[in-house]
Formats: sequence, C-alpha cells, structure tokens
Amino acid sequence: MIVGIGEIAAFCAAAVWAFSTLLYKRFSHHLNPLELNVAKGVIASALMGVILLLTWDSQLPTSHISWGWLIASGIVGIAIGDSAYFAALRNIGPARTLVIESLAPAIAGLLNIALLGVYLSATAWLGILITTLGVVIAVKPSQKLPKLDKDIYRKGVLFALGAATCQAAGMVLSKGALNNDDISSLWAAMIRLAAGTLVVAMIVAVIKHSSLTRAITLKGIEGKAWLFAAVFFGTFIGLWLQLVSVNNTDPAVAQTIFSAAPLMVMTMSLIRREHVTRAMILGGVTALVGIVLLLKG
Repeated sequence: MIVGIGEIAAFCAAAVWAFSTLLYKRFSHHLNPLELNVAKGVIASALMGVILLLTWDSQLPTSHISWGWLIASGIVGIAIGDSAYFAALRNIGPARTLVIESLAPAIAGLLNIALLGVYLSATAWLGILITTLGVVIAVKPSQKLPKLDKDIYRKGVLFALGAATCQAAGMVLSKGALNNDDISSLWAAMIRLAAGTLVVAMIVAVIKHSSLTRAITLKGIEGKAWLFAAVFFGTFIGLWLQLVSVNNTDPAVAQTIFSAAPLMVMTMSLIRREHVTRAMILGGVTALVGIVLLLKG
C-alpha cells in the first residue's frame, strides 16, 4: 500500500472539513447561501494573502493556460458547485444531497480520462465503487423521508448532480493547471478561491434579496467567532490541503478520500456520545475497505 503526501493531505482535508461542519452548526446567522459563500471566500482569501506575503511565495502560474485552468476551476467548482450544493440542501435536504454527492469520485475519474487522459487501475475503480457504496449506506436516512413536491424534488436532484459534477470537475481542472506549471498549492488555492468568490459576489450584487455589503462586513451577524473558526479550518486550511492533495495524487483518488468527510463527522459524533446507527458503522467499515483498495490500486 502506497500512501504519499497527496493521500495524507486528502485525509487531513476530509478531517478539517468534518470538524468545520460541526463548527458551522454553532454559527447562528441570517445569511443566505450566496452571501455565506462570499463571506467564506473573502475571509479565507484574506488569510491566504497574509500567508503568501509572510512566506514570500512567488510560485505563481507562468502561463495563460495555467491561469485559465485555475480560474475555470474556481468558477466551476466553487461558484457553481458550492451554490448548487446549497440549493440542493434547500430543496431536498442534507440526507438526499449527501447520497447524490457520493457520485463525485466516480465523476472525477471519468473527467480525469476525458480532460487529462489519465486512467486508473481496475483495483482503484473497485475501491472508488466500494467507498461510494459505503458512504451511501452511512448517510442514507434510517427513517422514511417526507415526500416532496415532484418539481421541488426534481430540481433538488438536478442541483445535487450539478454540485457533484462541478466539484469533481473543479478538482480535475486544478490538476490540469498543476500538471502544466510549477505552482505552489497555496497560490493555486488562492487563485481558485478568488475567482469563485468574485463570480458569486457579482451575482450577489445584482440579486435584490441579497446584500454584498452584509456578506463582506457581517454587520449585525451574531456568532462571528464560530464563522471565523469554521472558515479557518474548512475553507482556508481545507482548500489548501485539497490542492496539496490534488498536486500529489490523482483527482479521483483525492475526491474519494474527501468523500469520507461525512463518515468522520459520524466518528466525531460517536466520540461525543451522540446517536450513531448500525448503518453508519457498516457504511464506515465498507468505505474504509474501499479506501484501502483504492490506495493499493
């Protein structure tokens, strides 16, 4: 079994995302999804800018192609992907959304072939499928979910599929830039985040029921400390680790490990003595077997 920097970074990214999810639960806010997306992007971009200045990191992209890959990655993965994810949560809820989101690793594998011409081994594909199955078993609700209006359900499913596809595409596009140029992972994360945040900010600026000023200043918003903590771990550290991972391993492998984040949330819940079902445990073990196969492949 070969576990390199890329795989370790992916596991760490999944862990900090899981931790930040618990922090977001403590953040009581009145921001809509687009405003929250802008707020997260502005705070994390500022943090990345400070680190870049302190470290004198000068490994910027040198070619227009690399800039294009990263900007496209930010627009597709962060602006469109995250917004679609939030819309899916609003329409069909977290349980259904997470089940559909578990398709992201397989989508990343297919896009990897289509865009970069990189193929995974049969063992790695088996690992992706088993991990996906494990996540589905773990996140699938144990009780029957309430019925939804057909139009709302159809819209939510499309948003969730769009989110999974865009997030996977964002990873593959980032890999294209990192393969094409000698770029530091922090600069790649910064460019990707700034591009995505700028596009969302422009959308917020023209939508009547959204406030760009409120998203940037957080004026009148309670629980800012929880938001800053969640953004520090989930967006700043998490996105940085995500690019370190993609820079050092296959995007499909990284995306599969990222998909273990919900399982880590469940593990943290178990440590905190919260309710954990047999399905969660079975799904976690199944996903672990899949990840072992993936790393062997």
